[in-house]
Amino acid sequence: MPIDLLMPQLSPTMTEGRLAKWLRKPGDAIKAGDVVAEVETDKATMEVEASEDGIIHQFVAELGTDLPVGAPIAVLAKKGETVPADYAPRGKAAAKPAPQAEAAPAPVAVVAGPAPVPAVAPVVMNLAPASVAVATAGRVVASPLAKRLAAQQGLDLARVQGSGPRGRVVAADLQNAPRSGGQAVVRRLPDSAIKLTPMRKAIAARLTQSKQTVPHFYLKMRVDLTQALALRSQLNAHYEARGEKTKISVNDLIIKASGLALAQYPAANAAWNTDSVVQFGNIDISVAVSIEGGLITPIVANADQKTLMNISSEMKTLASDARANKLKPEQYTGGSFSISNLGMYGVDEFTAIINPPQAAILAVGAADKNNLLTLTLSVDHRVIDGALGAELLGAIRANLEAPVALVVS
Repeated sequence: MPIDLLMPQLSPTMTEGRLAKWLRKPGDAIKAGDVVAEVETDKATMEVEASEDGIIHQFVAELGTDLPVGAPIAVLAKKGETVPADYAPRGKAAAKPAPQAEAAPAPVAVVAGPAPVPAVAPVVMNLAPASVAVATAGRVVASPLAKRLAAQQGLDLARVQGSGPRGRVVAADLQNAPRSGGQAVVRRLPDSAIKLTPMRKAIAARLTQSKQTVPHFYLKMRVDLTQALALRSQLNAHYEARGEKTKISVNDLIIKASGLALAQYPAANAAWNTDSVVQFGNIDISVAVSIEGGLITPIVANADQKTLMNISSEMKTLASDARANKLKPEQYTGGSFSISNLGMYGVDEFTAIINPPQAAILAVGAADKNNLLTLTLSVDHRVIDGALGAELLGAIRANLEAPVALVVS
């Protein structure tokens, strides 16, 4: 009897996966547990293992196809078995391959999620401005000012003799340049619709649901990092003298400071649950990590109880595994509080969208020349009121401005 290899549920939130890569070919003999394919899920790219021994008879799903959990992707045969020509794999109906992008954008389908999500406009990448003066044949080297003037005056730069280095056209060369009927020579590049990955679909649906259904409010405080940065320098010098490779980052300090503050205000370490508020027993902090195609939030479990050295080492491993698509579901599923740090990108301050069902997320900006940075706490008002949110944010600030607590707790 042939064996159907089905799309497995690779994470608790997975409802479909995109078949990304075959790692075996028809005719290969495989054993249970052998990796057969790679699948893009809503969280990461993960491996699909064979459930039984057999020989790959045929693939029944195309690469790039979005398949529901339980849909057949391949048929295995036992050694010496002949698969009937009319054999039809069982399982959920497979989705059709997503259509390729056309020159003009087409509507993007609504993503199914926990709450209705309105249709969104197609993602459009503008590859060039509407009017750019260019040569009619070949590329013309011209100064930015010459290009702008040519576009304004309807000049064809391909017909202008440049006097600059290597024939570069400069503004002065345009005085006696031939006109082109008052119209700039332009090239219009087509728009392109960028196909969404499963991860990007999930992010879009989840954040749209959060912004539409969670009553956000925002609290902001300035924090003086002078003492925290001095502590960081001392710790890193200490570890270096001992031959340790650990380097404490500002993000590590903020994770620890947040963990201790949540331990001080456990009512904020909670989540909305329709008719109740769930107060978490552990303080598990989700930290946003940017990866190709989206972001993921690996978790530092029991952050209040770990040393700065342990937090630093764990975060480096989690971030590296996240970018290599090696995280296991238990490493990014759950969490009781989130941190998103864009300070490393030079962002002064921002507000972040809450990651449901969590009740709060901390947005971290960049420190200025006076070592001041802005922390912005986004809060679910159903779980945390203004006073509790202010106390929590104040405790985080206090832990960073008097950082001895970060090394003795």
